[in-house]
Amino acid sequence: MNDRCFLSLKFSPEQQRLLHAYQQPAFCQDAKWHPANNLHLTLVFLGQQALAVQQQLWLQSLEVLHELHPFELCFDQLNQFRQAQVLYLGISQPPEALMALQQQLQQLALPFLNAPVPEIFVPHVTLARKFQSADAFPLSVQPLRLLCTEVALYHSISTEQGVSYQSVETYTLVPKS
Repeated sequence: MNDRCFLSLKFSPEQQRLLHAYQQPAFCQDAKWHPANNLHLTLVFLGQQALAVQQQLWLQSLEVLHELHPFELCFDQLNQFRQAQVLYLGISQPPEALMALQQQLQQLALPFLNAPVPEIFVPHVTLARKFQSADAFPLSVQPLRLLCTEVALYHSISTEQGVSYQSVETYTLVPKS
Protein backbone atom coordinates (compact mmCIF):
# COMPACT_ATOMS: atom_id res chain seq x y z
CA MET A 1 0.00 0.00 0.00
CA ASN A 2 1.29 3.46 -0.89
CA ASP A 3 0.97 6.43 1.43
CA ARG A 4 1.11 10.12 0.55
CA CYS A 5 4.01 11.30 2.67
CA PHE A 6 6.63 13.95 3.32
CA LEU A 7 9.65 14.76 5.51
CA SER A 8 9.10 17.78 7.70
CA LEU A 9 10.11 19.82 10.69
CA LYS A 10 7.73 18.88 13.47
CA PHE A 11 6.56 21.54 15.88
CA SER A 12 5.45 20.92 19.46
CA PRO A 13 1.79 21.56 20.35
CA GLU A 14 2.85 24.85 22.02
CA GLN A 15 4.76 25.93 18.88
CA GLN A 16 1.76 24.98 16.74
CA ARG A 17 -0.47 27.23 18.91
CA LEU A 18 1.99 30.11 18.42
CA LEU A 19 1.98 29.55 14.64
CA HIS A 20 -1.81 29.22 14.61
CA ALA A 21 -2.08 32.73 16.09
CA TYR A 22 -0.83 34.11 12.74
CA GLN A 23 -3.92 32.86 10.93
CA GLN A 24 -6.12 35.81 10.01
CA PRO A 25 -9.58 34.62 8.88
CA ALA A 26 -10.51 38.29 8.26
CA PHE A 27 -8.03 38.22 5.35
CA CYS A 28 -10.23 35.82 3.42
CA GLN A 29 -13.47 34.35 4.71
CA ASP A 30 -13.56 31.61 2.06
CA ALA A 31 -10.08 30.24 2.72
CA LYS A 32 -9.58 26.77 4.20
CA TRP A 33 -7.58 27.44 7.37
CA HIS A 34 -5.33 24.64 8.63
CA PRO A 35 -6.00 23.34 12.15
CA ALA A 36 -3.14 24.02 14.58
CA ASN A 37 -2.18 20.33 14.80
CA ASN A 38 -1.51 20.25 11.02
CA LEU A 39 1.06 23.07 11.08
CA HIS A 40 4.55 21.94 10.04
CA LEU A 41 7.36 22.94 7.65
CA THR A 42 7.75 20.50 4.76
CA LEU A 43 11.35 19.77 3.82
CA VAL A 44 10.71 17.21 1.05
CA PHE A 45 7.38 16.14 -0.42
CA LEU A 46 7.68 12.44 -1.25
CA GLY A 47 4.26 11.81 -2.80
CA GLN A 48 2.82 8.29 -2.94
CA GLN A 49 5.42 5.85 -1.60
CA ALA A 50 5.40 2.20 -0.63
CA LEU A 51 6.13 1.37 3.00
CA ALA A 52 9.48 -0.22 2.07
CA VAL A 53 10.59 3.00 0.34
CA GLN A 54 9.45 5.10 3.30
CA GLN A 55 11.45 2.92 5.68
CA GLN A 56 14.54 3.05 3.46
CA LEU A 57 14.33 6.85 3.13
CA TRP A 58 13.79 7.26 6.87
CA LEU A 59 16.84 5.13 7.70
CA GLN A 60 18.96 7.12 5.23
CA SER A 61 17.59 10.37 6.68
CA LEU A 62 18.67 9.32 10.17
CA GLU A 63 22.30 9.35 9.00
CA VAL A 64 21.89 13.04 8.09
CA LEU A 65 19.87 13.89 11.20
CA HIS A 66 22.43 12.37 13.60
CA GLU A 67 24.82 15.15 12.53
CA LEU A 68 22.30 17.97 13.02
CA HIS A 69 21.73 20.02 16.17
CA PRO A 70 18.60 22.03 17.06
CA PHE A 71 18.40 25.35 15.23
CA GLU A 72 16.22 28.44 15.41
CA LEU A 73 13.86 29.75 12.76
CA CYS A 74 12.51 33.30 12.69
CA PHE A 75 9.13 33.50 10.97
CA ASP A 76 8.65 37.16 10.04
CA GLN A 77 6.38 37.50 7.02
CA LEU A 78 3.01 36.49 5.65
CA ASN A 79 3.16 35.66 1.98
CA GLN A 80 1.23 33.75 -0.63
CA PHE A 81 1.74 31.38 -3.50
CA ARG A 82 -0.79 33.13 -5.71
CA GLN A 83 -1.16 30.36 -8.32
CA ALA A 84 -1.53 27.63 -5.69
CA GLN A 85 -3.85 29.87 -3.61
CA VAL A 86 -1.84 29.31 -0.43
CA LEU A 87 -1.22 31.76 2.42
CA TYR A 88 1.87 31.00 4.45
CA LEU A 89 4.08 32.20 7.27
CA GLY A 90 7.58 32.59 5.88
CA ILE A 91 11.17 33.24 6.80
CA SER A 92 12.92 36.18 5.15
CA GLN A 93 16.42 34.99 6.23
CA PRO A 94 16.45 31.16 6.27
CA PRO A 95 19.38 29.81 8.32
CA GLU A 96 22.05 27.80 6.57
CA ALA A 97 21.28 24.76 8.78
CA LEU A 98 17.72 24.62 7.40
CA MET A 99 18.76 25.05 3.78
CA ALA A 100 21.53 22.44 4.06
CA LEU A 101 19.18 19.94 5.75
CA GLN A 102 16.58 20.38 3.03
CA GLN A 103 19.17 19.90 0.27
CA GLN A 104 20.60 16.75 1.88
CA LEU A 105 17.16 15.17 2.36
CA GLN A 106 16.11 16.18 -1.17
CA GLN A 107 19.19 14.42 -2.59
CA LEU A 108 18.35 11.23 -0.65
CA ALA A 109 14.78 11.29 -1.96
CA LEU A 110 15.52 12.06 -5.63
CA PRO A 111 15.69 8.42 -6.81
CA PHE A 112 12.20 7.78 -5.39
CA LEU A 113 10.31 10.89 -6.47
CA ASN A 114 7.64 10.61 -9.15
CA ALA A 115 7.21 14.35 -9.68
CA PRO A 116 9.54 17.19 -10.62
CA VAL A 117 11.39 18.82 -7.75
CA PRO A 118 10.74 22.55 -7.20
CA GLU A 119 13.72 24.60 -8.37
CA ILE A 120 13.70 26.79 -5.28
CA PHE A 121 12.95 25.69 -1.73
CA VAL A 122 10.80 28.31 0.03
CA PRO A 123 10.68 27.42 3.74
CA HIS A 124 7.18 28.12 5.00
CA VAL A 125 4.27 26.98 7.15
CA THR A 126 1.02 26.81 5.20
CA LEU A 127 -1.71 28.64 7.10
CA ALA A 128 -4.56 28.42 4.56
CA ARG A 129 -5.49 26.95 1.19
CA LYS A 130 -7.99 28.34 -1.33
CA PHE A 131 -6.68 31.75 -0.32
CA GLN A 132 -7.21 34.67 -2.67
CA SER A 133 -6.28 38.22 -1.80
CA ALA A 134 -5.47 41.39 -3.69
CA ASP A 135 -3.29 42.58 -0.79
CA ALA A 136 0.36 43.28 -1.50
CA PHE A 137 2.57 40.50 -0.20
CA PRO A 138 4.85 39.82 1.59
CA LEU A 139 3.56 41.48 4.75
CA SER A 140 5.89 41.93 7.71
CA VAL A 141 4.60 40.42 10.94
CA GLN A 142 5.74 40.29 14.54
CA PRO A 143 8.69 37.86 14.37
CA LEU A 144 8.18 34.42 15.88
CA ARG A 145 11.35 32.57 16.87
CA LEU A 146 11.03 28.82 17.23
CA LEU A 147 13.69 26.32 18.19
CA CYS A 148 13.43 23.34 15.84
CA THR A 149 14.18 20.11 17.63
CA GLU A 150 12.32 17.41 15.67
CA VAL A 151 12.16 16.07 12.12
CA ALA A 152 9.44 13.61 11.15
CA LEU A 153 8.10 11.42 8.39
CA TYR A 154 4.44 12.33 7.96
CA HIS A 155 1.51 10.66 6.26
CA SER A 156 -1.19 12.79 4.69
CA ILE A 157 -4.52 11.14 5.51
CA SER A 158 -7.84 12.24 4.00
CA THR A 159 -10.78 12.21 6.41
CA GLU A 160 -14.35 13.48 6.26
CA GLN A 161 -13.18 16.54 8.24
CA GLY A 162 -10.35 17.23 5.76
CA VAL A 163 -6.70 16.25 5.51
CA SER A 164 -4.84 15.20 8.65
CA TYR A 165 -1.05 15.08 8.87
CA GLN A 166 0.19 12.31 11.15
CA SER A 167 3.83 11.72 12.06
CA VAL A 168 4.78 8.07 11.74
CA GLU A 169 8.50 8.44 12.56
CA THR A 170 10.13 11.22 14.59
CA TYR A 171 13.75 12.03 15.31
CA THR A 172 14.75 14.45 18.08
CA LEU A 173 17.82 16.55 17.30
CA VAL A 174 20.53 16.33 19.94
CA PRO A 175 21.83 19.64 21.37
CA LYS A 176 25.55 20.36 21.10
CA SER A 177 27.36 19.10 24.17
